[in-house]
Amino acid sequence: MTSPTQERAPAPASLWLLTTVMTRAAQGRWRLVASVGAALALGAVGLVLRLRADPALGVPEEQVLTLLTTLVLTLYAPLLCLVQAAAVVGDLRDDGTLVYLWLRPVSRWRLAVAATLAVFVRSAPLAVLAAVVLAVSAGGATQVVVAAAYAAALACLGYAGLFAFLGLAVRRALVWGLVYVLVWEGLVGTFGALPARLAVNTYSTSLLSGLTDSPLPAQGVGLAWAWAGPVLFAVLATLASQWRLLRGEVA
Repeated sequence: MTSPTQERAPAPASLWLLTTVMTRAAQGRWRLVASVGAALALGAVGLVLRLRADPALGVPEEQVLTLLTTLVLTLYAPLLCLVQAAAVVGDLRDDGTLVYLWLRPVSRWRLAVAATLAVFVRSAPLAVLAAVVLAVSAGGATQVVVAAAYAAALACLGYAGLFAFLGLAVRRALVWGLVYVLVWEGLVGTFGALPARLAVNTYSTSLLSGLTDSPLPAQGVGLAWAWAGPVLFAVLATLASQWRLLRGEVA
């Protein structure tokens, strides 16, 4: 017979299963309704702009790109990811699911990666929808529509890792996330190259510019860094989440 000390512990949950649990367990249908409604509202903005433009010329591409940069990449995408991170981490903490997963014999890196992926899965499709709807409704060229979709998806990857970590690290993650989006990215990040490199939207807006062959924004980066930046944000933030979980604490 096998002694109790020799009994095998339950196999760790797969990464896919953990991501699915975190994605589905987050509550709040109102978040989905509000997010879709905001995406459609952005489309209405683009449509109004298109109707007011000269029918022969259409909306200038520069204006379409400015709308996408301001409304989608600077406001909609980060705030959407912040709200979804609050749902994934906050709701799971409140109903005990996060503590239950944390107490199971599950690798901490899997929990950290699953949290990032869950936020990304819940936010990226909506951000891409908003970018595409706005670009199409404003009469953007196919190149602009595709670039907007890529930029929105990649932005969500960076924000997903960052805001998932905030949810694990602090209680008022929503407040700190707003500080990051509105104060750091919106204000401090415009003061110089170093603060800009610590802002996710520097990379997403640079990607949009690079893929459409338009001038880089202030403090922008090259195309290679525009692709790599959000991925690095996601990786480093996920490692920080793993470290937080290894400390044996769930905020």
